[in-house]
Amino acid sequence: MELEDIKKLANLARIDMSDEEMEGIAVDFKSILAYVGQIQEVSAHKDLNEKNREDYFLKNIMRDDIVTNDRGEYSEKIMNEMPDTQDGFLKVKQIL
Repeated sequence: MELEDIKKLANLARIDMSDEEMEGIAVDFKSILAYVGQIQEVSAHKDLNEKNREDYFLKNIMRDDIVTNDRGEYSEKIMNEMPDTQDGFLKVKQIL
């Protein structure tokens, strides 16, 4: 990355930078861009056939939303565990 590019980026970001700071950033950008280049090179050489590609990408595993218990089956157990109830409802402390 050239010094002129860094000046443009600093101007767009509205950051005041001295020439020494820009030169330091240029060195950092070179190492970062070199690393990104290595990653791109590896991913470009990776040969994925269709079967591997299907296995590579994650898929959501969905199940049907089926009610497995009867309505009110656990209501009595929950009410007995709750320290305070009123008219068949769980009574909690006021939050607000």
